[in-house]
Amino acid sequence: MEWFALKHALLSHLPVATGLLLPWALIASQRRGRGIRPWWMVSRYLGWAGLLGLLGAFVSGFASGRLLGLIPGHRLLPPPASGPGADAVLFRHALLGGAALLLGVGALWAMNRSRKDHESLGFLALALGLAWSAVLLLTGESGYRLAHGSRVRAAAQVAAPAVVAAIPPPEQDPEAKAPLRALDYAALEAIHAEPVKSLAHGGRWIRAWASPEASTAYRTGQVLPQGALVVLSSMEDRWGRPGTEGGPLYALEMKASGPSLTFYWPRVPVDRRREFGGEARVYWRGNDAHLEACRVCHAAGPADAAQRSRWRVKKALPGE
Repeated sequence: MEWFALKHALLSHLPVATGLLLPWALIASQRRGRGIRPWWMVSRYLGWAGLLGLLGAFVSGFASGRLLGLIPGHRLLPPPASGPGADAVLFRHALLGGAALLLGVGALWAMNRSRKDHESLGFLALALGLAWSAVLLLTGESGYRLAHGSRVRAAAQVAAPAVVAAIPPPEQDPEAKAPLRALDYAALEAIHAEPVKSLAHGGRWIRAWASPEASTAYRTGQVLPQGALVVLSSMEDRWGRPGTEGGPLYALEMKASGPSLTFYWPRVPVDRRREFGGEARVYWRGNDAHLEACRVCHAAGPADAAQRSRWRVKKALPGE
């Protein structure tokens, strides 16, 4: 589903092309007389191609909206915006897509009615087909604005005169958006030579990494010194082995006030987002209420060395 969602821009080209080509075939098929049947076939072929392409674009667009967090889990459409902006364009794009789907079904029905070989497709097919083509082009135009609107707004902001040229203050907390020290965990000392499965951390496969001043104390289960950093990198389980999907980062830093915990998952898999309220990215740290269970287990720092998981990947025997 994630792969399909990322192909929305590609799939949307087919219905837009139908909106450009179908009117010409419909107009040509309005003539009565011999030799008109080939224009029927062209119109019907374009109609079926456009409707199937529109179905693919509609489903992939919905999946893309869910993947990017633009459509909440309890809604079928993006929330309408009260004013102009990207959200208003997104809502209009979704409504136009739904209207195009309904008009496409009606136009295709009108084009496939039983006709005699010398008859035209009829005014009903022409009217519904032209209306469908217009809505398809409007939907494509709003999609283009969604895809390129950020560039236009950025250019407008650059071109607009600045009322006050002020130097922004330095960011007080360098880790406000991401745990920078934890992301550089590979520069720390590896505690595990290979992943171990940890039931306490969601059944994921983890490796522990510790700063130089913390490695010895962590291995022996002693109290970590102030400033020590321990990071657990993780992989999602797949059939009892480490999978290909990266899991969250768990970090523990010893501060003067006690252990400070961090949970960071930059890209939550689509099938796991329901556990996190539909969020595609999760960053909890410090006194966040989501970390209450973690603070109970790590009130004094790392877990007791005797309770740590030693469940490693089973090695295959020769000949297996």
